[in-house]
Amino acid sequence: MIKLYYHPISFPSLSPVFAAEAMGLDYEKEVVDLQAGQQRSPEYLVINPYGKVPAMQDGDYTMAESASIMRYMARKSGSEFYPDDIQAQGEIDQWTDFVNHHIRSAVARVQFNRFVAPMLGADVDKASVTTGLGFLENNLPIIEDRLSAHNFLCGDKMTLADIALVAALEPEKTARLDLSPYPKLTAWLAARRSETFYTNIHSHFGAEMGI
Repeated sequence: MIKLYYHPISFPSLSPVFAAEAMGLDYEKEVVDLQAGQQRSPEYLVINPYGKVPAMQDGDYTMAESASIMRYMARKSGSEFYPDDIQAQGEIDQWTDFVNHHIRSAVARVQFNRFVAPMLGADVDKASVTTGLGFLENNLPIIEDRLSAHNFLCGDKMTLADIALVAALEPEKTARLDLSPYPKLTAWLAARRSETFYTNIHSHFGAEMGI
């Protein structure tokens, strides 16, 4: 059975958990205690030598990186979330990469400095916040336009790319992001967050930590 290692406040690590739920996989999940440094323990470094979440274990096989884990699970299960057609895969890969490189990374900048750093008593990098918000202002309109023309990023069916987008925007509230300029996106997000792949995990981002 596939085992997923994650932490609920690590929004990149929620991608494969959401994907496993959406695909109806029989899987296990285990929270890695990041605050206690479990990700750097010798036992965990065998599973993910990067010392980060997420990670996946399938028997003796282990791997890291959220998008790679999602694709592995979809291929293994034959899921329509990542169909066999090479051009369909190419489109899904393209939008997943766009989300991870241009949306999730920007959200991470803002999330860290507006939420994580103050919680840890670390210095806040205001320039990084400005950079992250600038990236989002440049790239969220592309998502808005896409969802204005299609029900999902790759057409009329949900794929791994959409799951990546849901996870990328998980810290919307804790990062104090203003998504009001993107009505199609906000309506789309609300719809996805009402689906069982999301509600089976939590009611909202940070719920497990009382946020």
